[in-house]
Amino acid sequence: MRKPKLQLALDMPDLKKAFRVTQKVSEEIDVIEAGTMLVLEEGMEAVRKLRVLYPSHLILADIRIIKAGGKLAAMAYDAGANWVTVMSDASEDTIEAVVNESIKRRGTDVQVEINVGYDDQRLSYFRSLGIRQLIYHRSSEVVETEEKWDNETLNELQRLAKMGFELSITGGLDVSDIPLFKDIPVYCFIAGRKICKSPDPLAAAKNYQDAIKKAFHPD
Repeated sequence: MRKPKLQLALDMPDLKKAFRVTQKVSEEIDVIEAGTMLVLEEGMEAVRKLRVLYPSHLILADIRIIKAGGKLAAMAYDAGANWVTVMSDASEDTIEAVVNESIKRRGTDVQVEINVGYDDQRLSYFRSLGIRQLIYHRSSEVVETEEKWDNETLNELQRLAKMGFELSITGGLDVSDIPLFKDIPVYCFIAGRKICKSPDPLAAAKNYQDAIKKAFHPD
């Protein structure tokens, strides 16, 4: 099974603080996410600066597109993003505009963040467009009431993987949670506050990488 990537979510409205974290942990990170709050506060300048500073990293613009899909995607790619995010409940016109700009025009990828209420018809529609990546994000309400990822959720992730999706997992994801996913072909684990707010962000990032290696490549 392929080793999952580790994504750092920079979801703070302060570019200087974001840079302080990335400078410490970049060597342990595969994907750098310009989080929604960061992009709302700093605009696409956040993406541009991350691209200049980290030319070999994958850069995600987590702009959660719900309208104006083609235009927003183009802005992010022109700023240097590799991927953008679009919400699963966006209109078909919006999603297809993002796909046209991402997959068809740029030859890159798009991540769909699935909200509660998606169904197999919607999932099949995503696959028919060539969408491969899904973000499964536990809500903050669920995180507050549940310490661990339950079996129902893990079974659903396994089902989504069997449909051909590459899964990015996030939402209160602790290092101790990583072994729960060892039988699921996870594409990317996303960590934000657990790294950014750690007294030692580099050590925190290394702990995630070590847990991923142990769970997915125990030998």
